[in-house]
Amino acid sequence: MLVKRSYRHWSRDEVVREIRRLAAEGSALYFGYVARHRPDLAYAARKYLGGWQAAIEEAGLDYSQIRRRSSWDRRSIVERVRELAGRGEPLNVSAAEERYGGLVAAAIQHFGSWREALAAAGLDYESIRRQQNWSRQKIVRRVRMLHRQGVALRTTTEVRRNHRGLHAAAVRYFGSWAETLEAARLGRLIRQAGGSRRPSPGEEGGGKR
Repeated sequence: MLVKRSYRHWSRDEVVREIRRLAAEGSALYFGYVARHRPDLAYAARKYLGGWQAAIEEAGLDYSQIRRRSSWDRRSIVERVRELAGRGEPLNVSAAEERYGGLVAAAIQHFGSWREALAAAGLDYESIRRQQNWSRQKIVRRVRMLHRQGVALRTTTEVRRNHRGLHAAAVRYFGSWAETLEAARLGRLIRQAGGSRRPSPGEEGGGKR
């Protein structure tokens, strides 16, 4: 679910940044949902940008697409779940509720439970339930452990193929695989691979989420 903030110094730029952050996390952004779960943001959007639609468009998002997303059905839920799974996003219930509250709520309404929605998307609930809830510290520890085990970590292609969930989390938290290796003090792997040039966020799989 979207987390309410008790106090915040809002401004026009801060409203836009918050909308973009929520969009990157996959949170529901149609007005009814935001008004219920983030009334502070809805109020600030009206105060500083004149309304929710204007704020959405200022953030560079398609308001018509966001309005359509407010009307979930079984097919669109399944498509969205498969899209997230294909990107390696964590879909255990705690992570999904934190990042995609609107989707989880719609899934429960249409399928009876998050588990049934995952099943409808052809996913194995038990393996997803055991997915890692990532943090920067956990990612660094996992990368160092894999390095000690002799796992190839130099290129994005290798890591994405063999450790999709880790790669997705690394890009989300650090912005790129190269920055993840730097955080783990393994940046020399990138340099040894022949390159002082680091991959751009776009090359890493879509940039920061």
